[in-house]
Amino acid sequence: MPPPVRIVPLGGLGEVGMNCLAVEAGDRIAVIDCGVLFPEENLGVDVVAPDLSWLVERRDRVGGIFLTHGHEDHVGALPFLLRHVQAPVFGTRFTLAMVRGRLAAAGIDADLREVAPGEVRSAGEGAPISVEFVAVTHSIPDACALALSTPQGTLLHTGDFKIDERPVAGPPIDLARLGALGRAGVRLLLSDSTNAERPGSTLGEAAVGPALRDALGDARGRVFVATFSSNVHRLVQVVAAAAASGRRLALLGRGMVENFEIARSLGYLTEPAWMPVAPDEARRLPPRELAVLTTGSQGEPRAALGRLARGEHPDLAVSPGDTVILSSRQIPGNELAVGRLVDELCRRGAEVLWDATPPLHATGHAQADELRRMIELVRPERLVPIHGQYRQLARHAAIGRAAGLPAERCHVLSDGQILELDDDGARVLPERAPSGRVYAVRDELGASDVPHLVVQDRRLLAEAGLCIAVLAVARDTGAVVRGPDLFSVGVAGFPACEAEVRGEALRALEALGPAARTDAAEVQEALRGAVRRAFRRATGRRPSVLAVVLEL
Repeated sequence: MPPPVRIVPLGGLGEVGMNCLAVEAGDRIAVIDCGVLFPEENLGVDVVAPDLSWLVERRDRVGGIFLTHGHEDHVGALPFLLRHVQAPVFGTRFTLAMVRGRLAAAGIDADLREVAPGEVRSAGEGAPISVEFVAVTHSIPDACALALSTPQGTLLHTGDFKIDERPVAGPPIDLARLGALGRAGVRLLLSDSTNAERPGSTLGEAAVGPALRDALGDARGRVFVATFSSNVHRLVQVVAAAAASGRRLALLGRGMVENFEIARSLGYLTEPAWMPVAPDEARRLPPRELAVLTTGSQGEPRAALGRLARGEHPDLAVSPGDTVILSSRQIPGNELAVGRLVDELCRRGAEVLWDATPPLHATGHAQADELRRMIELVRPERLVPIHGQYRQLARHAAIGRAAGLPAERCHVLSDGQILELDDDGARVLPERAPSGRVYAVRDELGASDVPHLVVQDRRLLAEAGLCIAVLAVARDTGAVVRGPDLFSVGVAGFPACEAEVRGEALRALEALGPAARTDAAEVQEALRGAVRRAFRRATGRRPSVLAVVLEL
């Protein structure tokens, strides 16, 4: 009897980002993707990675890490994993080109193995899992689905995909191979859910080109185009639009410069010899002769466009008469940041195009009709929606049921839930894998992380502020010598209730017994608790309280 196969999602099921999934069969584990999530709130961290402790505890059984494509939400957490797990990393040419720079910056020397679509790799010598790479279309070159051969049949992981049969560059999605896999039998389909709530089908990437050409041709001043720097097909179209309008092209943002150069060196894009212009020369060009490709389309404050909007960029400035094009879709959770960005750009006199018709952006994720088409093409026995917030996973499961899958064969999982396949069917196991979030600063990714409690404290400080209570007591008797003196930072209503808070603290100290009065730790805890209670009663708020007891 063949052994069971377990599917263990460690990230990406319940959020858009942080994608990481493990497939376990016998004594081997294959890892699919290992990405980060970009935080919605500014708490001094740049990226969020999944809790990878389940994999670290089983490090000797990890036979390979298989990457669907090079986006940060699929590869950005590799430095965390590879510091603890020594396993080969398999990916296509552009994917590994994106990964190399990230690993080099983290000081990690990894075993990277390039794979072309159609090739098969094993998760270790003699492993019961092998993986075939199948070409799909997405908003980055060389994206692939993964067909995993396991003791319980074929599992098909779509990666991020859309059905674009006439892409701007690169091969179209390999529908013929996907259909062949379906005819041979697919036990389980794990499929991208990002756009499950959006009806219809996606626009092809080629539909964006005419709108970009018109926008750059009609603009009187400079044009700034913000998009994801990894969307090479979009970069190709911006280059073509700039050339058609007689504009030279400047690049702003570290990610844009790095990814543009990677794409150029690998032959994914070319630009006319007259077009490239350095930022210092760009400042001297007539406005009508300049186009700028920049990072920051999601409102990231440290990205190039955010600095331009605040007038803080050292190389260029946005001026009245300039046009700014946001050639991207807002990632869920970034709506407020993007709105603030647009406001700041408008205050500087720029015309901002960010929700235009004809379209200036085409999504890279399949919409409802394409998801159903994938299900009908592959004809899986079971469906697990992946890559999405919970409501998107649930909607994808509904699409599966509408396509003819029984409800009990559409499994909506959350991070940490383990689905086991065996000869009798499938079930969610009662035990869970550890799942959670690891916070990090981008420049230190993989080297260190910011503990969860630190982030929690930062959130509490942002919400209610900090009160410091300082008390001086006699070392021998515990008698109050001075205080408590209260100091507040960011605490609303503090002056009005200061006397009440001090009184509550003194009453709590008087209630302590003789032994407790001479125990600095007991006094400190009583002081902290009394101040918190008093604030809660007086203002309804719960600021963080730092109690300091000085023994004299």
